[in-house]
Amino acid sequence: MTATALVREYLERVGGDVLEDAHYRSILGAMIRGHAGVYALYKDERLYYVGLATNLMGRVKHHLRDRHARRWNRFSVYLTSKGEHVKPIESLLLRIVDPAGNRVKGRLPGAQDLKRELNRQVSARQRKERARLLGDEGVQRRTRRKAAEARGSDALAGLIERRLSLRAEYKGKRYTASLRKSGQVAYGGHVYASPSAAGKAVVGRAMNGWHFWRFRRDGEWVRLRELRK
Repeated sequence: MTATALVREYLERVGGDVLEDAHYRSILGAMIRGHAGVYALYKDERLYYVGLATNLMGRVKHHLRDRHARRWNRFSVYLTSKGEHVKPIESLLLRIVDPAGNRVKGRLPGAQDLKRELNRQVSARQRKERARLLGDEGVQRRTRRKAAEARGSDALAGLIERRLSLRAEYKGKRYTASLRKSGQVAYGGHVYASPSAAGKAVVGRAMNGWHFWRFRRDGEWVRLRELRK
């Protein structure tokens, strides 16, 4: 089965003069009128504006007389296969290129900004490195205390350098999972925010994941709570 193309048809860097000529305008209109998609306006070769429209022909023509008039002289149009693709594409382009003519920055609803998580993990790594290099027992104690008091992935983030294998026994059956450097637990093809959430996925009820999961240390499988001590 052939996958549906995200962009069905496109027309790039066309001179805006074609919209002033009735004959060429009718040819272009037959191609794109009534189609939804993303369009871009250029001043010569420099990108000026990015937008979306359910009727590309009408929107581009409108820009000949609105606040963008005379600020562009070439345009591109991209006809999308499905209407729901239009807004995410436009938002992504706005965030990447930040055109001068756009007043609003593209929004990505439902998407998570990972910079805060990256900053948290970098800070945790730096604290550990500083304690190791300088032998700062106070920093080490504070790091362990913070981990002991935290919940979910926050309690485990920065405590390990690489993925850690976990296992648990329940009703005579063994279950395996892995602890990520972020503090999240991967089990059964899903990623959980805490050991307890991953444990609940196994037993089907709320439980203490710090007691449930074990990791291997010095040849023995010890409870995950030992990692915070």
